[in-house]
Amino acid sequence: MIDVFGFHIYLYGLIIGFSIVLAWEISRRAARKKGVDEKTIENAFYWTVGVGIVGARVYHVIDLWEYYSVQPEKIMYLWNGGLAIWGAITGGFVGLWISWRLSKRRFRFVELTDVGVLGLPLAQAVGRLGNWVNGELYGKNGEPLFVYESGLNIMLFALLTIYSTKKRRSGFITGIYLIGYGVIRILLENWREPEIIWRVGDIPVAVIFSALAISIGLFQVARKRS
Repeated sequence: MIDVFGFHIYLYGLIIGFSIVLAWEISRRAARKKGVDEKTIENAFYWTVGVGIVGARVYHVIDLWEYYSVQPEKIMYLWNGGLAIWGAITGGFVGLWISWRLSKRRFRFVELTDVGVLGLPLAQAVGRLGNWVNGELYGKNGEPLFVYESGLNIMLFALLTIYSTKKRRSGFITGIYLIGYGVIRILLENWREPEIIWRVGDIPVAVIFSALAISIGLFQVARKRS
């Protein structure tokens, strides 16, 4: 946290805000190239970010419910951190779907998700700096997992950028993103400190989400319909 003329500015919030704007700008440019009108893009942005933040916080609060159940007022303290990425991604897709349903739907939903995910890995890479600011997301042996994930997300962003330069069938870019980030998260999950991992039985919840994402991604990549 820094003070500017008596105002408290939380670096975590600034970093997350910047990452959101970054993803928005990349996706907005991609949507324009596909002929999606500006109003539709704006509505999609508000719904995606709004529901995405709610999803990110809900996931985190459920994970740490033992803590928040006795301090419920802290559920709203977003500036202290606690925005789970799979909750954000899930909520973001839900918000995007709502905006699509409310639009005139001159295009398919996966066409919207294709442009929506383009800037997401780069935004995630930047957003992980918030973990560094808060002194969190280190591995069980002290590894800076936020650095590893940022690097892998930048590689995924580069891959999506390359694929997007050529005409692809609808849903292909979405599929590559879901597969890519699902694999990244599974690879890094075992390096996390065991006591902070949310599990269902012996299986980390993040791995369950990752497996579902990979399955949906494989379906999108493999399907023959354009």
